[in-house]
Amino acid sequence: MRTTSRITLSGLLTASGALTCAASLIGFGGQLWWVFELASHFRLQYALILGLCLPPLLWGRYYRWAALFAAFALLNAMVLAPRLLPRAEAAARTESGQTTFRVLLANVNSANRDYPRIRRSILEYDPDFIVLLEATPWLLERLNEFDGRYPHRVAAPREDNFGIALLGQQPFLRAEILQFGAAGLPSITVEVAADGGHFILLGTHPLPPVSAGSARDRNEQLMALALFARQAQQPLLVLGDLNTSPWSPYFARLLAASGLRDSADGRGILPSWPVGLPPLWIPIDHALFSDGIRILRRVTGPALGSDHYPVIVDFQLARS
Repeated sequence: MRTTSRITLSGLLTASGALTCAASLIGFGGQLWWVFELASHFRLQYALILGLCLPPLLWGRYYRWAALFAAFALLNAMVLAPRLLPRAEAAARTESGQTTFRVLLANVNSANRDYPRIRRSILEYDPDFIVLLEATPWLLERLNEFDGRYPHRVAAPREDNFGIALLGQQPFLRAEILQFGAAGLPSITVEVAADGGHFILLGTHPLPPVSAGSARDRNEQLMALALFARQAQQPLLVLGDLNTSPWSPYFARLLAASGLRDSADGRGILPSWPVGLPPLWIPIDHALFSDGIRILRRVTGPALGSDHYPVIVDFQLARS
């Protein structure tokens, strides 16, 4: 006699929930293997999937499965908590007498030819500084129209995905194109005077961790950035597509080693990639700041024709 198995809703829920629990655990082993780290980036998705499984399982009296999924949903929520829970520093108000600066970070995608949308965002947000990742000679040639508005420019354009440029309305006291790590990718630092002091902007773009070698090079670059931050003599704001989420163990290591803080804490998840695939949205474009910088506002801007959303940050120098 042949028997046929019957697919049930409860079976689908328990299977998907069990896989989500497994992925949640695997993500905590990101330092063991670069593939495991990929599972660390989707904490919000895990929490939502497990939360959605709970009502029908409770209705069907699958209490043990519901209890397990609730525990893992809570675990993922705890990992998300720094971005979701309000913090005093996330409610910072403009300090009178201090200059407010705005910086636009945009990974524009080297293949993107939708210049009108890039131009529109620059005009709409009117930033004091622009950090462009995947900047190509084609794009920089078109941005020459902004030379009057942004007379100060440092650029290392490339035809691949690792060109970079930093444009400013304020004069640069010092500007350098640096390489952090063995991958040899360009990063830019500029020093700017403001309110009787100085601050440093750093734009960077490590490799994506799509193989063991590229993951190693990315992690090496992050540690070199941490060392730079520790040695910086002025307040520092680091802006870049770091190709990692806030829930990666390597991001946590970067913060611990550098002393930098995440400007998005207390302000929400703020996903920035991949445009057009909301179920997979994660935040990999970051603005990290040191003591001496006050973050007033941080938002994600509209699509630019790239696979990344831009990040807009308003900040001030903190009074001594």
